[in-house]
Amino acid sequence: MIITIDGPSWTGKSTVAKALAKMLQYTYLNTGAMFRAVGYTAKEKEIPFEDIQRITAIAKTISFQFKQEGEMQRVFVDGIDLTEELASPFVVPLAAEVAKIPAVREALLQLQRTIAASGNVVVEGRDTGSIVFPDADWKFYLDASMHIRVQRFFKLATAEEKNKYNVEQVKKIISDTDDNDKNRSVAPLIIPENAIIYDNSTSPTAEHDAIVLWYYITGKEEMIKNIQAMGK
Repeated sequence: MIITIDGPSWTGKSTVAKALAKMLQYTYLNTGAMFRAVGYTAKEKEIPFEDIQRITAIAKTISFQFKQEGEMQRVFVDGIDLTEELASPFVVPLAAEVAKIPAVREALLQLQRTIAASGNVVVEGRDTGSIVFPDADWKFYLDASMHIRVQRFFKLATAEEKNKYNVEQVKKIISDTDDNDKNRSVAPLIIPENAIIYDNSTSPTAEHDAIVLWYYITGKEEMIKNIQAMGK
């Protein structure tokens, strides 16, 4: 089974996808981390985002390893553990920049499909249900209020990063990232066809969200009956 979880940044996609994958003992694939790795590498090498050729070369040659260590999945990029670096909220806008490049998306798309071909997988990102796995068994679209997304931004930021920005500045970072994701010409962020929309603004934990999503899957027939009964 392939389960996709799409949605804007800072809506809890990663934590929910990890919780669901753990509960089902599925493989967890974070496509956003792959784009962040390309953006992070480009920045570290001081390659401007306008240099499409060099950034595409990174996407075509970069290697990933996703290793589960206890409760934590660590991300190795070209053999180097970049888990903490890629978790920084300030790397997300870098991913949005490189995600605009069609050749980068194509290179990573093929890699994502190769990884998922090995078996049951929970995939999260921004185009997993619309482009990468349009025939996924189940598709979810996570969303949350701006207030909650700002809170999650600061929760992920380091102490130093928290002192650099106020709430209004973070709102702008989130809005700009949304604009980049939704308005790019290639694979923009959309609600995938047949996706279940789930707002987790009031959710207490990612584990709670995972149970809700799994109930959507296992309780589909029961929910349909309930909806039909309410409509009579």
